[in-house]
Amino acid sequence: MRDETQIERAIARAFRPQRRLSRRMFLRQTGRGAVIAGSALSLPAILAACGIGPGASTAPSAGSQAALPSAPAGTLDFANWPAYIDIDEETGDYPTLAKFTEESGIEVAYTEAINDNEEFFGVIQPDLAAGNPPQYDLIVMTDWMIEKMIRLGYLSELDRSKIPNFDANALDLYKDPWYDPGNVHSMAWQSGITGIGYNPTLTGREITTFDDLLDPEFAGRVGMFSEMRDTMSLALLSLGIEPEEATVDQATQAKDKLLAAAQAGQFRNFYGNDYYDELANGNLAVTVAWSGDVSQMKLYDNPDVEFVVPDTGGMLWIDNMAIPNKAAHPLDAHMMMNFWYDIENAVPLTEYVGYFSPVTGVTERVLEDAETAEAEGDQEWADALRVIAETANPTDEVLANVHNYRKLSEEEEAQWNDLFNEVVAG
Repeated sequence: MRDETQIERAIARAFRPQRRLSRRMFLRQTGRGAVIAGSALSLPAILAACGIGPGASTAPSAGSQAALPSAPAGTLDFANWPAYIDIDEETGDYPTLAKFTEESGIEVAYTEAINDNEEFFGVIQPDLAAGNPPQYDLIVMTDWMIEKMIRLGYLSELDRSKIPNFDANALDLYKDPWYDPGNVHSMAWQSGITGIGYNPTLTGREITTFDDLLDPEFAGRVGMFSEMRDTMSLALLSLGIEPEEATVDQATQAKDKLLAAAQAGQFRNFYGNDYYDELANGNLAVTVAWSGDVSQMKLYDNPDVEFVVPDTGGMLWIDNMAIPNKAAHPLDAHMMMNFWYDIENAVPLTEYVGYFSPVTGVTERVLEDAETAEAEGDQEWADALRVIAETANPTDEVLANVHNYRKLSEEEEAQWNDLFNEVVAG
């Protein structure tokens, strides 16, 4: 009976959408013919994602520094999230990747293979657990998943001599992070904040706190995330509990608070990416939201929306580049990681995706590009760049009120997921 419970939980988690990709950015990709890996998962892959069955590693082995060859192989398999890199929207090409190839001679097989941390983990975990070479040389995963993969011994240590741009240009916020002390296994790609998005014309007032989401005045017009860690962490903060230190008993308190609201009909739904459209089109008055999405929404879909970090606190998330153990082309991967910490390459990335950049000086360069665009008569792009510049790096005031995720053991993660599933089921 216990195995059946694990399997049911695994299937439910694998098919619950959890990504911060906005609908607008997804639509930019239509017609490009991109194949999304793992979109149809087998049961073994689903179970492997949760550490169940023969694909699971029974004893973690320590990740080691990749034995780097003396010269690059000239090829690189890079897995990332959809719409998470600068794109020429007319041709569907990646200009900055083309620049990397021109400078390095390395051809990049770039795949939008990651729709969800747990789902992608299920795709690559069997090879990693078995000690086989993985499909990809470079992957981008969220901070808590990076911590999990380090704990399982699935990520290679980085050779810092091959990534000097990180030490020279990384902002302090992204050095020595909680999930990878000393950046032994990872380097930040982009980051953002989980907080609240709302439309003042629909709420009729300013929103400042998580408890505003539970105000009966907004019943049926409130969105929650289907991502367990975000929703549970914000609820914990509203109870005065630091998510990083929360116990299962305290997580139960957060569950009780959310469940009472769910049973009262407070929430329109628990959303993944699709919350974006619902907020933009006015079906939601207020919702849990990702910072970059709301910035993009103001520019392109609904100028009325606002983003706020709740007065009780928001969640800081960081997506990271990492090299899986036994990657076929580790030196090529190091060279690409170093490439992105050159400001000339970091700026176009930020100007496209609109999230926080980990590279020093990006904000100033975006503002310079805005002045150039204005001088050339492109006022619309100049205005857009100024908005992006405001969100390219978080202010000290914002950082003072954001928190990190709890380091959950496998047992704790299963318990927290069980609690959250009660809320979603209502």
